[in-house]
Amino acid sequence: MVVRLAGIGFGNVGHALRKLLMEKADELERRYQLAFTFSGALTRTAGGWIAPAGVSASQLSTSRWPAGDIPAGAEPFHGDVRAFIAACPADIVLELTTLEPETGHPAIEHISAALQAGRHVVTANKGPIAHAYPELLALATRQNVALRFESTVMDGTPIFNLVESSLPVTTISGFRGLLNSTSNFVLGRMAAGETLESALQVARHLGIAEAVPTYDLEGWDAAVKATIVANVLMDAHLRPADVKRIGLGSEAMRREHLALPPGRTLKQVVDGVRDGDTVLVEVRLEALPSSDVLAHLSGMEAALVLHTDTMQDLVIIEGEGGPGQTAFGVLADLIAISTRSFFS
Repeated sequence: MVVRLAGIGFGNVGHALRKLLMEKADELERRYQLAFTFSGALTRTAGGWIAPAGVSASQLSTSRWPAGDIPAGAEPFHGDVRAFIAACPADIVLELTTLEPETGHPAIEHISAALQAGRHVVTANKGPIAHAYPELLALATRQNVALRFESTVMDGTPIFNLVESSLPVTTISGFRGLLNSTSNFVLGRMAAGETLESALQVARHLGIAEAVPTYDLEGWDAAVKATIVANVLMDAHLRPADVKRIGLGSEAMRREHLALPPGRTLKQVVDGVRDGDTVLVEVRLEALPSSDVLAHLSGMEAALVLHTDTMQDLVIIEGEGGPGQTAFGVLADLIAISTRSFFS
């Protein structure tokens, strides 16, 4: 079965997904009888194109788009995202645009338009799921299409797919973890004797920190991810602004590092717990004892501990992530949609 993809945004994750589809093409055919083609793509800087007959990942690679010309067999597209979704003959829309953390727009509109058009959606963009998950899920349900977002938390590490597939009749009462790899990287380098400024410089060189990294160090990235975990796995109704961010930022990191007791490790910790009918979520700096599994994560590693009624504490740890792992999460969602009854 050939599944047609339409891409909105095509940055690092899009390139990694294209490469992964090329590498796994034979295995996708052998194990799932699946082939994925791109019937169109649209970016803010490179414009867009539509190819009704489809373009393979290898053909897209040959064209070098968006750095080069549009693929052979494609026609240029001129218009906005809503017009692109209406015109592009796709089964699944990939929403891979840049995160806007404060509101989730315009990606929310992109996903809404795709769902309203009867298209399945896979996104790696945290903003829409953090800010509008209940509304988007209700729309997907009404339209009888899928909305999947495995890559929004901990790259492609299976969290939502794991709970959906492997934890039936399980209640998650809370969670705890390290969800921001930049802060974990910086705090680890500080523990090894570097200054915060030096650690940030290395993080920027590696491409894991923004030029202005306050979004990571002040807990906003972790708050967005924690909101998704709480809303999806605990049926909360939070927005990122509802998450308490306590004692965070560069000055707090320097201060807490200097005051750190012997045998303790400083981490930026997220914590979510059910309190009656509500879910309370915090992000804070915490001095962890060596007995805490989170104290032993280093570099860009991340972790999530789920408090469950069936498996007690279930610990999920990700090695050093990146666009490749994020692309894998997108591919896992594509396979999940394509092999279920939506296409039967």
